Amino acid sequence: MTTRATWLSSCGAAALAASAPQIVRAQTRPLIHVGCGNIESHAEAYYARANGFFTQNGIDVDIQNLRNGAAIASAVAGGDLQIGVSSILQLAAGRGAGLPFIVIAPGGLHDGKAAHTANLVVAAGSPITKPAELNGKIIAVNTLNGLDQIIADALIDKNGGDSRTVKYVEVPPAAAADAVVLGRVSAAQLEEPELSGAGDRVRRLGDGEDAIGPRFATTGWFTTDDWLAKNKDVARRFAAAIFAAGAWAMQNPDRAGAVLHDALGLTQARGTQTFATGRDPRELSPLLATAVKYKVAVPVTTSQLFWDGK
Repeated sequence: MTTRATWLSSCGAAALAASAPQIVRAQTRPLIHVGCGNIESHAEAYYARANGFFTQNGIDVDIQNLRNGAAIASAVAGGDLQIGVSSILQLAAGRGAGLPFIVIAPGGLHDGKAAHTANLVVAAGSPITKPAELNGKIIAVNTLNGLDQIIADALIDKNGGDSRTVKYVEVPPAAAADAVVLGRVSAAQLEEPELSGAGDRVRRLGDGEDAIGPRFATTGWFTTDDWLAKNKDVARRFAAAIFAAGAWAMQNPDRAGAVLHDALGLTQARGTQTFATGRDPRELSPLLATAVKYKVAVPVTTSQLFWDGK
């Protein structure tokens, strides 16, 4: 059973706390230390900074780029960061383990009406033609028991397979396509930019996110109950800037691509991610329900994890 202590230990909180830079300076606007990862669904903070949305909302933000959502969650839990962005699954697991995480703004969304930015793939010459044929096979995912794994589970089960027979292995996104093509795994869950980068070397079987629901939040901007209780106005300003940044990125995909290149070194030419532009608790529910179904996260209700802005 996951406990608060083991959860923090697995995220490496002590090492992160020692490495997190501290910034102290006089200013009139409140300064918030914010953690982001090196992926597009975390990029709203960079879009907000590039367009002055934080300043327009009366706050200063120090963005710290950390290795993944788990590291960000550890830093927020330890007080080195006030706000971070992580997967809804990670946050639900943390809340279920006793950590006081609360989502102040949904981030990246899956939207079935938008372009598919993730897919379960096999090698172009693979005899596998549908998800049900992955029974008993090995599938590569970015994180075990994470979003990649449960959307693959959902896709297989929805199409007549049995995900309980599948073995998952953790493979870095940059190496996943090669693992499929070279036959080290039978399939892999790929996201952009790796999905497009794989080109015609792979064949797509389907988007498992559609099997979870037509629209739901995959990431969320979060803080702790204690910080939020003392800084609700600052949290509202931060969320307003994030929502403005997401709207800007979707309206200006080419300019968003330039920010991704300059801030994160990503090679994709344009932004492809769909973002939330307001608070809607319904956007958390599909993924939370699926996580419980596949026993990835401790049962947590939307009201326990989501701040309504009041």
